[in-house]
Amino acid sequence: ALLEGIDEDAVDFRPTYAGAAESAALVRIRSTGLERLFTAAAGLLPEIENQSALVAELRELRGEWRALERSWHAMRPRLLRGSADPSGSGAGDEVAVRLSSFERRFRALGASLDAAHRAHDRHLWSLRRWGSGFQDEVRQLRMLPAESQFGNLGRMIRDISRAQDKEVEADIRGLETQADRVVLQRLKDPVLHIARNAVSHGVETPRERVAAGKRAAATVRFEASVVGRRLVLRVEDDGRGPNREAIARLAVERGLLAPEEADTAPPERLLDLIFEPGFSTAPTPNEYAGRGMGLAIVRREVTRLQGSVTLAAREGGGTVVTVEVPLSLLSQRLVFVAVQDDILALPSNDVARVLRVPADGLFADLAAPTIRLEDEDVPVTPLAALLGYDGALPPGGGAPLALVILRSAGRRIALAVDGLMATRDSVVTPAEEVGIDAARFLGTVLMDDGSPALVLNPAALSPRPGMALPPLVRPPDEAARRRPHILVVDDSITTRTLEKSILEAHGYRVTLCVDGREAVETLGEREDVDLIISDVEMPRMDGFALLQAVKGNPMTSDLPVILVTSRASDEDRARGLDLGADAYVVKTRFDQNELLAGIRRLL
Repeated sequence: ALLEGIDEDAVDFRPTYAGAAESAALVRIRSTGLERLFTAAAGLLPEIENQSALVAELRELRGEWRALERSWHAMRPRLLRGSADPSGSGAGDEVAVRLSSFERRFRALGASLDAAHRAHDRHLWSLRRWGSGFQDEVRQLRMLPAESQFGNLGRMIRDISRAQDKEVEADIRGLETQADRVVLQRLKDPVLHIARNAVSHGVETPRERVAAGKRAAATVRFEASVVGRRLVLRVEDDGRGPNREAIARLAVERGLLAPEEADTAPPERLLDLIFEPGFSTAPTPNEYAGRGMGLAIVRREVTRLQGSVTLAAREGGGTVVTVEVPLSLLSQRLVFVAVQDDILALPSNDVARVLRVPADGLFADLAAPTIRLEDEDVPVTPLAALLGYDGALPPGGGAPLALVILRSAGRRIALAVDGLMATRDSVVTPAEEVGIDAARFLGTVLMDDGSPALVLNPAALSPRPGMALPPLVRPPDEAARRRPHILVVDDSITTRTLEKSILEAHGYRVTLCVDGREAVETLGEREDVDLIISDVEMPRMDGFALLQAVKGNPMTSDLPVILVTSRASDEDRARGLDLGADAYVVKTRFDQNELLAGIRRLL
């Protein structure tokens, strides 16, 4: 009766206590309630860290007070001399009393300020200690062994092999490895598909294996392990291995490779093509594999988990598929960098190191500029160029470059940025919740001023095998190419900052305005604006009035205007379109790709 009404998706916990054996007691709680607890814990530590800003403010106040105190000590004797009353009426004594009262209150204020600073230091230290411990404990609650999701993997492999008249031995290792419950759940289907592929595509029939001098029974091995702060899952088989000739032939047929590249493409690039949607070398599809969508879905799901998936030939014959993802998504340590006018973030799990090097210290005689790190030539490219920003880094001159060494899918790349800002724990709002492209961004985090910073997806930044990197300095003709100029008008710093980051990351120039009146003034000063994206509800001049002003002016009447607003009623939409809006987007249903498609259509 006590468990009546409990969700089917509930979590059992057997708590362990220091110095005691594992308790036999079970605690059954709703998974939704547990998720809320995780979310609260994830938001706690960054808020505690934000209290550090108060330390700096209190320190500044103390410095100001000390300066006032020095000024007071210099002024007090003159004030007392100036207040002397030679007539003996007692007015001078009254001034002296008032000065003494002011001095007492002034000193009391300084003492209170010192006490507040000391108390805040103590409280911040305590909050950090207990908050960090609380978050660690909650994170441990969320960790489950891999067996919870992959315990039946061996049986599934054997069942599929029998259904296809194959002999396969399943070797399952590392099921005691612990990772975030949500991460394991979201990896279950991708791993099951990889294992099905291993049996269906990779493993030969017993007769084929014996004819090739192999054991009749094949082996499919699954292994889970932890490397650093990442979960690594490997599925390998000792079958026939990837058919590179068939892959190259199909790639040419589908236009993924030029005919002259088929024989010269590096193996890594060929094998990476297997993850393209609809790509399958199976002669006929069956209920287990061959439709060409499974591995594309695997990569998409792993990418959403901020991870990478690679396929390689196994030494001695066979195939190895490796999946790497963060151990936990509860909260993340992020490295914040400056790219032109924007602040962006990268998960620290994917950042090998950060450093500054002289620009003329790079090796520039190779296909791409490189830097030598631990006996490896690491290619260098501007992060701005990978994101489609305009401009380029200045060539040479010995000026130091700020580099972020990104590690993804077993490769390293050095990203040149405009500045290295900070590293801190933050709660990432998933891309799906804010409507941005999950393939390019993991989500957003809020900065101290309330504006959002985009969190980049490292897997999207690492070029696929065989792809060329953008040059460190753009060619003159490309640098001179004009980018469309968009005016973003919104009184919300969060909205306009997010829209600016998205648009600049897709190659547009952006100017920000806080209301319609500033937008009209900007249009009067600049003639190169190509499109306006405007909110409706703004002070001084709202979006409807701005729309009327733009469409009513012969100089700007042809300028496309997109209204992005929280006003979702049919009346508001009809009014905006009647006034000449070229598109009407509701913020609650905001979709980045839809907005970008609309911009491309209008430009």
